[in-house]
Amino acid sequence: MTPDAMAERPIEDLAPDWIGLTVEVEDEHGVTVGFRLGRYEKSTVDGRPVWRLFSEQPSWSVTVYGGTKVRWMPASAPVSQTVPYPHQQPVPAAHPAPQAPQYPAPPPSAPVARSAQSWVTPPRP
Repeated sequence: MTPDAMAERPIEDLAPDWIGLTVEVEDEHGVTVGFRLGRYEKSTVDGRPVWRLFSEQPSWSVTVYGGTKVRWMPASAPVSQTVPYPHQQPVPAAHPAPQAPQYPAPPPSAPVARSAQSWVTPPRP
């Protein structure tokens, strides 16, 4: 994402209305990861605030600490074709919708006459 088209807030501002946004964060090793936020958990480890952010699909998580900056594409920003994961793209369904059965069912195909030779694979030359 281009820096001028992104919003940036501290992880401490994380709120439920951020769920569904495509975000970028740097993990504790300095690796930048981008994903659509599915849910999050906030806890404290050794007196230090910790957030575990979960992606929507496929499900995985990243752990970040207080002071981490979260970046995302604001809804009012123009969408660039070079952006790999703009917030405006629809989320694909987790499972395809069930197909309604079509009645009447098609009749089975006519049986094919078989001989002993029809089951043998011809030898290679």
